[in-house]
Amino acid sequence: MNDSSGGASNQQSFLTTKVKIFSLIVMLIGLLILMPEFFRCQWAEWLSQWHLKSLLLLGDFYLFFVFLCQWPSWWSIHSDNYSSRKIILGILHSVVWAVVLCILISPLIGLFGGFLPKTYTFLKSGVALIGLNFSFFKQINARERKKALIPWGISSVICLAVFFSETPYITPISFNSKLADFEAVVALVDSGKLVPDPSYQSAKLPCKYSYLANEGRKDTRGSIKITKEGETTIIKFWQRQYGLDRNDLVIYRSDNKDITVSSSYSDEIVKLKDHWFWNILRR
Repeated sequence: MNDSSGGASNQQSFLTTKVKIFSLIVMLIGLLILMPEFFRCQWAEWLSQWHLKSLLLLGDFYLFFVFLCQWPSWWSIHSDNYSSRKIILGILHSVVWAVVLCILISPLIGLFGGFLPKTYTFLKSGVALIGLNFSFFKQINARERKKALIPWGISSVICLAVFFSETPYITPISFNSKLADFEAVVALVDSGKLVPDPSYQSAKLPCKYSYLANEGRKDTRGSIKITKEGETTIIKFWQRQYGLDRNDLVIYRSDNKDITVSSSYSDEIVKLKDHWFWNILRR
């Protein structure tokens, strides 16, 4: 009987009010981070209704890089032996970390996004995970780390979820599994619901179809090029860019003309199925 009551007492002391509050805060931050990652279209639509679409940017950058990494600093401020000096140091640490991550590291990581979207996703979550662990071991004393394991575990899971959340590229192998969505876009073009900009002959895809031409990134709406050759409609869905000298794209031709080309130095075009082609552009 004594052992069971002692175990219950230890569990109760482990799940203190402080642990519960910080765990709740981390879960709320995680919701704001993960919603744009996994449900971007629905999240953007909901935020637009409330005129809060700027929260998308916060979810992508500020909340992710700062709030998720900063809770250990505030945990240490509210420890049993906190003082005014410790509060000031904790605030300064938070401000410095926010400046470093948001002004210096975040734009640097963003540069990778233009050429290596998946690397961008990995770096974003990787930097946050490093920052979280650095702050955890630096700011929380050894006596309290056991209690802080729950919010730390939640934070780590959030980072890992983002790490594995990248939008996969369309490839010739995966094309058939996405064919229904490609054909839905063609239907929008044929019906006149999706009209290209007359200057650039390009059009932005609806959010739900943006992954068909967004270079594997969730935070950009896909751009397609729509041209005419007589009565023939040609649609180009831009896919992954490899540095500065190669692009992959999917081409749709309403006339089903065979445009296959095989070349190791310039264009290479392979027919995927009737009306659809895979094009590798080399410069």
